[in-house]
Amino acid sequence: METRSRLAHASMGAGLLVLLLVWPARCLAAQSALADGEESLTEKANDPTATLTQVQVKDEYTPAEYGTNAQLNTLILRGILAVRPHGPLNLEQIIRPTFQIETKPLGKGAGTRTGFGDTQLFDLFIMPWPDSRETRFRWGIGPYFVFPTASWHGAGQGAWQLGPAWAFAYHGLPHLVISALFQQATSFAYTSSKRSPVSSLTFQPLITYELPDDWYLAFNEATWTWNFRHNTSTSIPFSAGLGKLFRFSDAAALKTQLSGEWMLYRQFDPQEEQFTLKFEVTLLLPKLQV
Repeated sequence: METRSRLAHASMGAGLLVLLLVWPARCLAAQSALADGEESLTEKANDPTATLTQVQVKDEYTPAEYGTNAQLNTLILRGILAVRPHGPLNLEQIIRPTFQIETKPLGKGAGTRTGFGDTQLFDLFIMPWPDSRETRFRWGIGPYFVFPTASWHGAGQGAWQLGPAWAFAYHGLPHLVISALFQQATSFAYTSSKRSPVSSLTFQPLITYELPDDWYLAFNEATWTWNFRHNTSTSIPFSAGLGKLFRFSDAAALKTQLSGEWMLYRQFDPQEEQFTLKFEVTLLLPKLQV
């Protein structure tokens, strides 16, 4: 009887121990599954398809360039406006204008000049299918424009350009966002008869991994460029960086990021950035939609 009693107490103790170990794990798993169904602010801030209103200031400093001894700099001012679902298809919309102040070389060993660059604008419509909550995949498509607003010939291409823009994002892996942005532009009018026709495709791979305390790793600054006309340039850089979000409230946060970019491959381009250091400060406004 004593042996049976000891076995019964041991079984009860083992069962209680298993319950204490398994129950919190199940609760954490349930919370994790619930959290996985939602996108964090860090994920949205690094997703080109997220309807998140932002005001971004970015500086790109190039201490080394192939073909010249010039040190280049580009100051980028960018707004991202999130538009509520509207229209007959009830689509969300992202409007993103980009303005640039560029310091460019005048020639090999001839110094630099600073001026306003060309203005870019894309207008993405976010598609409601497939269901992004179920598939964790979202995409958008829309028009892309380049306006020849450069203040001098070296800061822009001197061509009105138009084409499509397409972006996607996949959130199926925990803490990881795999996304990309494609922009294709073809010129149709020029500021001068001396300007050359333009036809190009840019591809920006965007990979970010969320870390604790609103830190994240970023591989999202490199833009690959293919120019389609004969003997025009191709460039494929690589970037890596670290970022952090500072939260002020549910309605406002600040995103900061520091990245380095290296040129991996270039063709038909005697002057191209060799190494670029990029610093970004972005105001995030999650509650603001028009």
